[in-house]
Amino acid sequence: MESVPPASNPRSRSAIVNWSLLNWVPIVLVFASLLMTGIVTVRHTQALSPLDEWVYYDYTVKIPSQGIVRQGETIGKQALEQMSCFGDAFGQRGDACGSSYNHPRTYPQEGKTTADIYTPIYFAVTWFVGEAIHTLTGLSFLTAARLSGFLWLSGGVLILYALLRRFKVGKLVTLGLGLAVIAAPSTVWSVTYISTDAPTLLVGGALLLLAMRAIDRKSGAWWLVPVAMVGVWLKITTIFGVGLVALILLVYALWRRRRGGMGELPSAERRRLILLAVATAAAAVIAEVIWLVVHHAIAIGPGPSQGLAGKFAWRDFGQLGTIFLTPGPLMSGGWSNIYHIPPFVAYPLQWLCIAGVVGAAFMASRSIATKSFAVATLISSVLFAPALFAAMSFVLGNVFPVIPRYGLALAPAFVVAAALIVRNRLATSLVLVYGAGTFVLLLGCAIAFR
Repeated sequence: MESVPPASNPRSRSAIVNWSLLNWVPIVLVFASLLMTGIVTVRHTQALSPLDEWVYYDYTVKIPSQGIVRQGETIGKQALEQMSCFGDAFGQRGDACGSSYNHPRTYPQEGKTTADIYTPIYFAVTWFVGEAIHTLTGLSFLTAARLSGFLWLSGGVLILYALLRRFKVGKLVTLGLGLAVIAAPSTVWSVTYISTDAPTLLVGGALLLLAMRAIDRKSGAWWLVPVAMVGVWLKITTIFGVGLVALILLVYALWRRRRGGMGELPSAERRRLILLAVATAAAAVIAEVIWLVVHHAIAIGPGPSQGLAGKFAWRDFGQLGTIFLTPGPLMSGGWSNIYHIPPFVAYPLQWLCIAGVVGAAFMASRSIATKSFAVATLISSVLFAPALFAAMSFVLGNVFPVIPRYGLALAPAFVVAAALIVRNRLATSLVLVYGAGTFVLLLGCAIAFR
């Protein structure tokens, strides 16, 4: 008797159907990520984003020939040509299109790169994926490289799904918030252009998930250390995510110690969590110091002045206490330069995150782990931006603007906090309708406007 091929085996089909029904939310979120990145990215023109995309594009195209970009290096001819022929949001720059491109000083920042502060990791991934898409589809390399953002976004929403499930958030709330995050200004901006912000949602979510696994005494928690190191090598601002998870672990360990009796955490377990928190933070700092040493050693000259440095001012310091909540990391985006969505569309997500971060910290909860997460998230949202501002003043003598999107690594925690305050069917329905509606509006505007 001939065996039945696996593809036609009724049991196999049934297993696939059952798996799909069980996991329909992450499937929908990944498909939504593909739709968003595909449609929005292809609708972009060949003009470069005004947020440093031309130096990121230069780094990406140099990966196969030199592997790394150094401080003081001049932008290569491929990126100069892109800027001359297609320009950015401010129009064409530098030499005339089709010329020799031998006058880099006529370009922004005198034609010198500012992407040297980054390790090659993000750009190597972008080049590899972009080259594959370019070869298979015939799309321009710039568009193909931009499409690599799908990998970072889909990974980020899958991690976000796992996080929300860990906190026992319902599937409909998870779907609504997931779609709202996919359609958020910062998300769209960072994953449909070449941007070093693209991996931040994924890294921030992974750090938070691993920290909660450590609290739950599940295996794999020590992956926090290498993830923290790779995170800062991808984008230094993921240090905020590292600081958050270290704070969560410390708050939990100390809180459980105060409980006493049956609620007290065993001393060995408390030491493990404290050691993990310290090791994670130390690993991130050490990783960044290693890169700074390498960055300095391979420099070939001074970098360009961007005119952003300033002096410490108490009025700026005070305002930074709310910058990660209002407008918040998910709200940063160039509205008119993408597809003309009015700003008020994103306001409900901002308000929900603010309400979640503040409200979850004061909500009654039987879980010390959830309370520790909520309290640490509230502290981080208020103190981390001023702390960075003060540290720059102390270490560098000057300060640079701290902007909302620097807090993108905190965004997964903000979304989880928002989910925790959605407690009834009406709120669930509103979140689902809002997320789905925003996502559909995003796609419609992307198709209608260019």
